Amino acid sequence: MSETLLEPDTQKVAEALAFISSFSSVVLSSVTKTGEPHASYAPYITDAGKFYIYVSGLAQHASTLTNGAASLFFIENEQQAKTIFARRRLTISCRVSEIDPDMPHYERLLEAMQARHGSTLKILRTLPDFILLELSPGQASFVTGFGAAYDLTKSLAELKETTI
Repeated sequence: MSETLLEPDTQKVAEALAFISSFSSVVLSSVTKTGEPHASYAPYITDAGKFYIYVSGLAQHASTLTNGAASLFFIENEQQAKTIFARRRLTISCRVSEIDPDMPHYERLLEAMQARHGSTLKILRTLPDFILLELSPGQASFVTGFGAAYDLTKSLAELKETTI
């Protein structure tokens, strides 16, 4: 049985963008080459409607993410939720691709990530195993409570005007 999604109004889209921007990291869901599910997380930034993460190529999530697809998951803190059964959450399916260090926007994205997440990134940038991944959004849903699930797929263009 699939969930019936509501069309969001301008206020709900703004609420979803504010919700995303309240996080510094995102929960990642991907699948191994043998079909096993894998969950992890990474700090992120957005730029021009896409999400970017910088991860070690030695980590398991790097190999599962480079399979080409992932899901991003933002979820309300348990202590802030009105009820544990209906925490606000936003899920975005994405296509994943690696950004080549020779691409013109590679350094700009890492500078933006360092500005947002601090000096640890300066150290990570010296390590040869780290890779920059671009996650291009596809379908998206925003659940704000019982019976309140919104289809944000068409509204993701709003991210293009926002760098988080």
